[in-house]
Amino acid sequence: MTRLRLVAASAVVALVLVGTVGAVGSPLNGSVGPGFTISLTDGSGVRVTRLDAGAFTLTVDDESEDHNFHLRGPGVDVSTGIDTTGSTTFALDLVNGKYTFVCDPHPGQMSGSFAVGEVAPPPPTAKPPVRLTLTVTAKAVSLATPAGRPVRALTIGPAVITVRDRSAVRGARLVGAGVGRSTTVRFVGTVTWKVKLAAGTLLYGSDARKPVLKGGRVPVS
Repeated sequence: MTRLRLVAASAVVALVLVGTVGAVGSPLNGSVGPGFTISLTDGSGVRVTRLDAGAFTLTVDDESEDHNFHLRGPGVDVSTGIDTTGSTTFALDLVNGKYTFVCDPHPGQMSGSFAVGEVAPPPPTAKPPVRLTLTVTAKAVSLATPAGRPVRALTIGPAVITVRDRSAVRGARLVGAGVGRSTTVRFVGTVTWKVKLAAGTLLYGSDARKPVLKGGRVPVS
């Protein structure tokens, strides 16, 4: 064999090896049609809900000229033709994230999804603060909702308390359940306290000259 033929033969062998390695991967089987059905299973025929990252070989059996199989996600966007049928194979390299497969003409009726790797859960929604009104007059002290309903119990978490002090000889006071706040006896006006309630009992009352106004207590859990 001449040197030129030897080089050419070596190149052909290299190309065959590269193509074979690129196609190697754990098997996945996609199916779409003939009705309004679409599915994805692993090599054992089990429906795919989560996979480890890595190389995969996806074989799609498209049985309808009205549907297609479209897989997309991080680094992947492959699909069969809508007006064609038959078997199509794709080499995939899946990474951590979420993948979806749909029929493009009917995404609302024919779709599915799966996770690859450990997908982080969405961050928890911040709990909105409870809003309360602490009112002090010359004759009474009360804790109520903005609508004026008396507070019987509270939950752990943030709270925004509007203090309305209407007496120049009394002050508002909150203690317990992780809170320790008060106005001065001579304070008159409105102030807002932002607090974080902990488990326990919240006491509300008045630092005042005699007679002492009766306050109350609210369980927090």
